[in-house]
Amino acid sequence: MSDEQVWDDKAREELRERLRSSIRGELRLGKLEHESILQNCDEVFIEDAPESEQEDFIRFSAEELEEAAGQLEAERETWPEETDCDRLDRVELALQERGIMLWQASPCCNTCTRSELGERIAVIEGREPGFRDRVRGYAFFIDQNLPESLADDSNISVYLGYGWLSQDEGEVPDEVYQQNALAIGHEVCKCLRDEGFEASWDGNLSRKIGLSLNWQRREMLE
Repeated sequence: MSDEQVWDDKAREELRERLRSSIRGELRLGKLEHESILQNCDEVFIEDAPESEQEDFIRFSAEELEEAAGQLEAERETWPEETDCDRLDRVELALQERGIMLWQASPCCNTCTRSELGERIAVIEGREPGFRDRVRGYAFFIDQNLPESLADDSNISVYLGYGWLSQDEGEVPDEVYQQNALAIGHEVCKCLRDEGFEASWDGNLSRKIGLSLNWQRREMLE
């Protein structure tokens, strides 16, 4: 903890609220197991507390996680039989059949996601041998602000980046890439609309595809 940082009851309560919010958001997102959520709380938030109080906040996080998990389980009882997340998973599979990878809640930012596309393709290849040889495009929305957005409301908007993947090793002219990337964007929108989503996109390569949905996830993201 910085010597310049004031540590008092207000700071303690602010830390508790950050932990509550992070735990709720991560549980709703459905990307991390409980142990990883607690580890994230420790590394991102609790390490800023005085060492003498860190164990108290670790226990607080565990208790909040148990309570929030119970609340989420109760919420699930009120969800419709088919949720937006179920439909989005079907979009992912439909695109995958077309050779387009949809990466839900990809890591951190656009740059990080694009740098890890090869690793993600390898994961899918492990489940579906031959995918690496036929993949020709991708779409993604990042997880950077999703837990924060989901902490208090399951209704969110995400923005999908997309692109073309050439099977050729040589340089590709810009106009060829742009033409194929736009085609990927249109295919992504079609699959979304086929599942009843309203994809917001003007067909401009510089724009992401906007999507509003009620994030009610029963199955963990992989």
